[in-house]
Amino acid sequence: MTPVYLSQLQLQSALGGTLAQAASGYIQGKLPTLMSDNAALPGGYFAVDAPKQHLHNRLQQLLQSTLNAAELNAADCLLLVASTALDVSLLEQRLAQGEALSMAMLPAFDDFAASISATFNFAAIRIINTACTSAANALLYGQRMLQAGLYQRVLVLAFEPPGNITRTGFSALELTSHSGQYRPFHPQRDGLILGETYATVILSSTADKAPQAVLLGGYSACDTHNITTTAEDGSHIAAVMQQALQQTALQSSDVSLLKLHGTATAANDSAEYNGVMRVFNQPLPALTVLKPYLGHTLGACGLSELALLFAGLQQGALPALPYATAASLPFSPAPQHIAAQAVIMANFFGFGGNNASLLLRSC
Repeated sequence: MTPVYLSQLQLQSALGGTLAQAASGYIQGKLPTLMSDNAALPGGYFAVDAPKQHLHNRLQQLLQSTLNAAELNAADCLLLVASTALDVSLLEQRLAQGEALSMAMLPAFDDFAASISATFNFAAIRIINTACTSAANALLYGQRMLQAGLYQRVLVLAFEPPGNITRTGFSALELTSHSGQYRPFHPQRDGLILGETYATVILSSTADKAPQAVLLGGYSACDTHNITTTAEDGSHIAAVMQQALQQTALQSSDVSLLKLHGTATAANDSAEYNGVMRVFNQPLPALTVLKPYLGHTLGACGLSELALLFAGLQQGALPALPYATAASLPFSPAPQHIAAQAVIMANFFGFGGNNASLLLRSC
């Protein structure tokens, strides 16, 4: 695979309205504030630390800001949109205002793309909707489009707004945390906390505009073991990680940092633990997990987590996991310094068994 450069990373998250604010909080080990605005739903979610906006206004401003920073016109870019819920939150608002539910109200990919096209003249718009791997798959798809020479630039937009439909679904599956503590790989973990986020990045084949990372390649595949989850023995996760290494001509020993998916749900954490043990020899590379700082941002996590990670690497040592000594994997109990140009594996293992593993270098 031909490496591609990631630049103009932007992030709005529970740690701050900008990527710089989020990275500053992250390297200090700051955890976001839990929002509980619905007594009928257990736990809560991590909301963006910024003024509330209409969804489409927020997305338009973020897209324009990214294009301006990169000094690009929309017509020069393929736009890839990665999200699980898309604009379902707007449907909820209409229902709350008393409108009767009808088929015409239901969100559609074409309608969402049309709403963006009304403002921007992107070369093309594609929507990636593969649960938690949506943004990771968008990055891989963008890399292939650049490698094929079909586009010169790819803009990836990944977002996940808060929504009661999403939260109710995870609650019904008993996957949400009741304690309000997000602790992947902790013996007393009790589920996930959803996070609101909006992120963008520019992909290009050339290192222009101060790139923050290089995507070397990766691999994505669907596990048909189960309708909702991957095999808990870690076999499919291990196969995806091994294929990612093979695609990039790397060995597991080349990996300096492993960014775990870490949902803090029993099945997913067990599967990832087993997969990691199948692929890596002892001692394991440095480990990090980012959902305690952002929440589970679902389809956007493949970009929101990478944005926070690489911005954090540029600012200093990665924070120690507060419960490192109790975790089932050997997290560092002290801040971790990762060398420049280090190889990083980033895992994203999705609901429904879609699994993706990316390999990147910091710049």
